[in-house]
Amino acid sequence: MVKIASLATALVLTLSAAAAHGPHMLEKRAAAATCSTVYKAVAAGAWPALDCPPFVQDPQVQTWLKLVDMTKVPVFPQSKDGVCPIDKTTIPADQCWWTCQKCEAPTDITSCPKVGTWGLTYDDGPSPDSPRLYDNLAAHNQKATLFIVGSRAISFPETLKRAYNDGHHIAIHTWSHSTMTSLSNEQIVAELKWTEKAIQSVIGVTPIYWRPPYGDVDNRVRAIATQLGYKTSIWTQDFDTNDWNIPAKTATAQSVIDTFKAWLVKIPTMKTGFIVLEHDLFPEEVNVSISGILPIAYATKNLVMQPIPQCLGDAKPYLEGAGSFKLIGNAASNSTTGGASGNNTSAGSNGSTSKNSAVAVSGSVALTSVAGIAAVAVVALF
Repeated sequence: MVKIASLATALVLTLSAAAAHGPHMLEKRAAAATCSTVYKAVAAGAWPALDCPPFVQDPQVQTWLKLVDMTKVPVFPQSKDGVCPIDKTTIPADQCWWTCQKCEAPTDITSCPKVGTWGLTYDDGPSPDSPRLYDNLAAHNQKATLFIVGSRAISFPETLKRAYNDGHHIAIHTWSHSTMTSLSNEQIVAELKWTEKAIQSVIGVTPIYWRPPYGDVDNRVRAIATQLGYKTSIWTQDFDTNDWNIPAKTATAQSVIDTFKAWLVKIPTMKTGFIVLEHDLFPEEVNVSISGILPIAYATKNLVMQPIPQCLGDAKPYLEGAGSFKLIGNAASNSTTGGASGNNTSAGSNGSTSKNSAVAVSGSVALTSVAGIAAVAVVALF
């Protein structure tokens, strides 16, 4: 535990201040984007304006729109920047809006099947700080699912290539990190397809998993994503580290680690594994992960960290197949890179009813020592 304690000291010393941001201004954290309202076609070989919702008039977007039968997309009003109405009872029950109704559709991926299995994910990269995270993961032979913002893929292509070559699972996190329920049907298509195109141009394979920014998705958005061939992956309810609030100074490294500690106590009582929301856009987010959360996780017996396709048993997480991803084994093991059981969900036609609580998986990993080990680790950490 001495090593963990020294890493905690490094964390305190390296945390730095960053520009404040709100929960619906994440794209502004990466760049001070000024989005034009005047349409200009994207030139051949070029890309839409970084961090701005792409124009739907563009010929490329018009071609992509032919992939979606809009008559099969349910009609719900666009939200105002993803903000819930004061009276939530006004939301149609069949809208299944994750943000405001905490509703999960049958096809949503929100957990790993095996107890004690952690779907390790990071959003909003790649960034200048992402390589530090990749170095840490590589040192522990650990893979993760990385939800990539299209604008960041174009800004840092070599970093994205490195992540893919390291064997991490690459997935879509939209072009401009906008709230998806606030967009028109056409804008949703543009956000997803431009990001797919950007990622494919860098790593050579086409991602089929995607995560809506802020988890902001409803049955209208799901229907479009499903027709485009994507699997909607969010995170387990209440498993948001809130690391994205550290740069805004509305959270601290300590509060984020305390949240993680609480989960370690909860994990043995859960009927399934879980998926966690973390980020690698800002240095503070990477710092708290590599110097706070991950050291405790690595030291916690029987806590199995895996990219989402691994925990679902999906050997082909790209349109073309496996890509650089390697499915290991067919059952969860005690190591951080152990295999996992088969899928608990898959892409398909979208349902309008919420997903029931997941069924417990037989042969679950025992986690009776997690809480005790975490307590010891935390004492050494601070």
